[in-house]
Order: sequence, then structure tokens, then C-alpha cells
Amino acid sequence: MAQTDIHDALVKSEFDFQGRLGNFLISDLLQMIQLSGKTGTLTLLQGWNNRTITFEKGRISYVASGSRLPSQFDLLVRTGRLTRHQVEAFRQRRPGKTEEEMIDELITRKLLDRAAIERCNEQLLESAIYTLFLWRNCAFTFKAGEVNKTNGVVVSVDGNHLIIEGTRRVDEWIEISPVVPSVFMIFRKRPHLVERTIPDHLHKVYDCVNGDRDVTGIARATGISQFDAARALYELAQERFVESNPPNKLKVVELFKLCVESIYMKMVLFERSRLALEFEHELNRFASDNGLRVRMAAGRINRGDIETPLTPVELIELYKTFIGIQNNKLSRLFEPKVFQGLMEGLYLNADPEMQSMMRMYEFFDIDGIAILDMFDNSQPRRQTGPLTPPPTSRTG
Repeated sequence: MAQTDIHDALVKSEFDFQGRLGNFLISDLLQMIQLSGKTGTLTLLQGWNNRTITFEKGRISYVASGSRLPSQFDLLVRTGRLTRHQVEAFRQRRPGKTEEEMIDELITRKLLDRAAIERCNEQLLESAIYTLFLWRNCAFTFKAGEVNKTNGVVVSVDGNHLIIEGTRRVDEWIEISPVVPSVFMIFRKRPHLVERTIPDHLHKVYDCVNGDRDVTGIARATGISQFDAARALYELAQERFVESNPPNKLKVVELFKLCVESIYMKMVLFERSRLALEFEHELNRFASDNGLRVRMAAGRINRGDIETPLTPVELIELYKTFIGIQNNKLSRLFEPKVFQGLMEGLYLNADPEMQSMMRMYEFFDIDGIAILDMFDNSQPRRQTGPLTPPPTSRTG
């Protein structure tokens, strides 16, 4: 659903319950619907971000987003437990089976361990639900009896746990945020004139700090959640083992320019000129709504965001929101191979630094075009044959 359609729906349609979060929090709203035992869909809209949360008899059962949410298989690929080729081959041999059924089969056959799935579930909840607890001024509607289970992910965790954990994370983020203001903040190791001992529980995160990875990259490399990575970096920074290294604003602006111009050009080449024009209008409206200076005309960026007062991490968050929404929309309009072509050429012809930024900030659907498996030279090439049991020594 387009952002204009969502906004119009919130304004014009009749709902059982609607309003705007202000004096009470998302946790209050979730708890109220949970205690009512109602079945229906809660829609939340903050700027261009949106979520739909489906309740069945008061239990959260499904979450969808304006931008594509990763599935369990996506997260298993990201963490290196499976390859994209293995997942696709496994799916083809089991037509009609749900992802949950296929995951259960892999566990039963000891091709995956339960711990890996639990880590994926935690990361899934982080991207789908826990981030909502930071939303402070969003519009919402609830429509009883409506069950929406498209373009999202299944939720199997108890609602009380979600509310307690989400609230706890908000409290901790308030403490962490002065040091780690965004998951897109890059960290580097500080030089030490005197040898110091890294605490054992921080060793894994410290070893992954290289001056290029941001919080999300470190989380992915260590197989932990972004929240846990941010908390570890906060502790390391407090002990002066690491320090923040903000992204290069010029490079961030240049990357966004290359990405949106490439998407526009490829849509024209695929004879979807009307869609390209809609993309241009959406970009300009998004920029205007969010205080960005960037504008596109005839498929070219004619004004950028270098002079805006926004920080690099604020730009990244806005750029990722726009690209994520567009990717979700375009992935449903184009065949997979065509969608792959929208960004693959740009990636293959970019310099190594730009490639690294494209992977790190996910300005396009890495999982959808298997970029991580095909081109990431920072990791040894993984086996792409049939699924085999993981080595007993591997912890994910």
C-alpha cells in the first residue's frame, strides 16, 4: 500500500479505535488490545514509516512493514548458517510448505540447531517490533475483525514478553544513546599506550570493531542483536577501548544519489517510464516532508543534502526508510530477475568503498539479489551445495 493510501485510510475510513500516540506509549496500546482479547489489525504510521500488527484473540500473531522485513531464512543467510542457493533449492523441493514447517524439518534433521533459530527470532523481533517502542508521535487505527497476513512475518512470542522487553530496551536506549545515537554509527578502536584487558563478555564485539563497520555490521558479524551490539559498544566506549567515527556525509549523499538515479534509469530501460516518474515524485515528496534538500528532475539529482543541518546518521536513517519502502513496492511489481537488475549493475561497477557502504546500509535488498553470497569478499566464499549438518564447534 502506498504511503498516500495509508494516510488517506487513517483519515477517511471508519475504525473501531483511532488516534495519535502522545500522552501514552505504544506499550499501553498493545497491552490494551491484548487484554481485550480482540481480533483485528492495528496500523501505526510515523512519517513515512508504518507497521501493521495483527491480533488474534488478543495475541500478536503477525507484523508487516512498509519496508520489507527479513524472514527467518533471510536472517539465516545473513548470519552464514545457510546460503541463498541452499534455501532456494530446499524451497523448490517442498512446494506448498510454509517457512515455519521447513525450518522445523531442518531442525528435526539436525541441519540447523534450535539456538540459531532463537537468535534469528530475536533479530526478527528487533526489526519488526522492538523498534516501535521508540515511536513517540505516530497515528494509529485499530479495525476489529480484520486479519492482515501479507508481506510480513509471523510472531510466536508471548505478548507480555514483547511489552516487557520493548519497554526495557527503551529505558536502556535512553542511557546508551548519548554514546551510540544510531545503529548506523561507525566505531574504531582507540590506541592504547598501556596494555589493558578487554572484559571477556565484550571480546567478541571488540574484535569486530575495525573503523568501517557500524553497529548493524558488528551485530551481523557477531551474530547478536543490534541492541546487544550497541550496549557492548557503549560499555567499550565508556572504558575508552573504542570511539565513534561518524560516517562520511559526502559519501552518504553520493551513495543515495547513485542509488536513486540507477533505479530510475533501470525502470526506464525496462519500459516502465510511468513507474519511474512515480518514483521521482515520491522521492521529491519524501524529501519535502522530511526536511531534505535533495530533488530529482528527469531522473537526475539536481540538488543534494550536503548543506542540510542533518547529521550523516540522520541522513542514512531517512535514506534507508525511502529506499526500503521503494524496494518493498518494486519487489512486488517486477519479476525477481528484473528487480535484481535494478541495482546489481550499480553495485558491480562501484568502487570497493561504495560497495562496502551499499552492503552495510542495505540501500537495496541484499537478500533479494543474493549480493552477500555472490560478491562479499570480506568473508571466505561459502559452500553452495546441499544442506549438511553444521560443524559441532560452530556457534553461529
